[in-house]
Amino acid sequence: MMPSKRWFALLLVLLAAAPPAFARLDGDDDHWCGTTRGTLAVALGVHDEHERRVLREGDRPDHGRDDKAFGTAATQQIGDIAVLTDDGTLLTRPNPVDVAGGGIRFTAKGKNGYTIAAAAVAVASPPAGSKLPLGDDDVRAVSFPKGFKFPFFGKKYGSMLVHSDGNITFSTPDPASTERSVQRFLNGPPRIAPFFVDLNPETAADDAGVFVSSGKTAVVVTWYRLPQFGTALLSTFSATLEKNGRITFAFADLEAEEAVVGIAPGDGGPFKLLDYQAELPVTVSGAVAEQFATRSGIDDLAIANMFFTGFADDYDHLVVWLDFPQTLLGGGAFAYEFGIKNEVKGIGQQIFDASRDAGSHGRLRSFVQMGSLSKYRSNPDETFLGTNSTMDVLGQETGHRWLAFLRVHDANNPALLGRSLSHWNFNFDSDGDGPRGGSDMEGTNIRDNGDGSFTTVAATDGFSPLDLYVMGLLPASDVPDMFYVGGSNVDPSAAPAIGTIMRGSRENLSINDIIRAEGPRLPSSATAQKTFRMAFILVTKAGEAPQPGSVEKMERFRSRWVEYFNQATDGLGAVETNLVPR
Repeated sequence: MMPSKRWFALLLVLLAAAPPAFARLDGDDDHWCGTTRGTLAVALGVHDEHERRVLREGDRPDHGRDDKAFGTAATQQIGDIAVLTDDGTLLTRPNPVDVAGGGIRFTAKGKNGYTIAAAAVAVASPPAGSKLPLGDDDVRAVSFPKGFKFPFFGKKYGSMLVHSDGNITFSTPDPASTERSVQRFLNGPPRIAPFFVDLNPETAADDAGVFVSSGKTAVVVTWYRLPQFGTALLSTFSATLEKNGRITFAFADLEAEEAVVGIAPGDGGPFKLLDYQAELPVTVSGAVAEQFATRSGIDDLAIANMFFTGFADDYDHLVVWLDFPQTLLGGGAFAYEFGIKNEVKGIGQQIFDASRDAGSHGRLRSFVQMGSLSKYRSNPDETFLGTNSTMDVLGQETGHRWLAFLRVHDANNPALLGRSLSHWNFNFDSDGDGPRGGSDMEGTNIRDNGDGSFTTVAATDGFSPLDLYVMGLLPASDVPDMFYVGGSNVDPSAAPAIGTIMRGSRENLSINDIIRAEGPRLPSSATAQKTFRMAFILVTKAGEAPQPGSVEKMERFRSRWVEYFNQATDGLGAVETNLVPR
């Protein structure tokens, strides 16, 4: 079953919303929030591929609707907690590596499209070319031969960046040690990933490594007998880049068990997950990949669809916890949010509507995945995750419906933004002159020491005046002047911390600087929504009731959240969390 034209049109909007490559700021292992500008595109890709797989394998449950694979009556209400029991469609299946000994060819079709087909190719053994001096999580720049310009998603490149971790990027290196996930694959730099996995040349045999062979019409990169980090699992594969833009992956033995295989133009945009064994040949537009995994994943949009089979379509946010251990979308994240619909102008986001994909008819705005309930402390106000309590985590994730995407001065200046261009910059005084100790959306409360140094004195303490303006709760005239530390010696994507001393220049700004870049918020605070409806959802495994104490724990979170949100917004906003059956 192919996705609708509407689905592709929505992803084109998301592509337009993606930040330019030069402005990208990537995260690191210290961060817990997996929210990026491309999270919705990944969720749509996962849901679309999962639905096709369930239909193809013919083991979908009978939901009484021939045209849909998802959505069931496996819902119940316990107080004001919605309990959804997996019916076999909420969890994606493990997907073992199955491309060893084969090949895949990508042939360009227009500016952003590729036709993908199986290819009868082999990896040269031993590999030809020169061995690159690569270590663990390492990268080397390699120039193409004279006169060789490689076309990739509408751009031409005279060099490439070869990474030890089974991938090639263009323009920007990406040797970070973070999870090799579809999130990073999609939202990072332009990337060719024959087998994106954590490989370590430092522990490889003397004859193993990463080799590059260059000719007048083709360049071949071979990852030869490289061990997965911390294991003796060896993998051998290659990528051939032809001068005409054709790309061919060849696979020999692949012992690593999890990897991402595909190509991406970088910085989000349209994304399609495929099963290369079952769905080729095919022509696609934008990023494309197969994600191999030994573990089950979560289909968030299937959760949303199931919720609306039992409850009214009357919510701004769906807030989901899992009653079992689970690795989240993108790997490693503690929690994340993705927007379902946005109609608000002037907040750094495009106008889009994916509500139908979530089972809503235009009402739903945001999906929050909080992850496994067992990871959270029983006391919702106990600080346990950096500077965050459960309420602070919930504040950030629900706040992502509006925040933090603002530019300043002009639309290409991300000075306020840090990690993934979706959180406030560490060097931004995110509370301004407000009453709090820094925003839940990160940044910090910064003290100007008056001698060219600055100290962070508080963090993650509700919503700042700037936050409240973006949320539609405060007029622009009530937002005090702000500043950020320009030229700081601290990474702007660093996690919030108290007591950090930085040096740099104080760069003052006002709300008018932001409005000049983004335009005014519309609707303004005079007419914007002030009360938001949020449903609290607990997902259990197939055939299982909630774990003892889980519903009670979520009820504590729910009731405290109503109070916290009102306090964090200085009484300007409110949430309602009561459930309304369908």
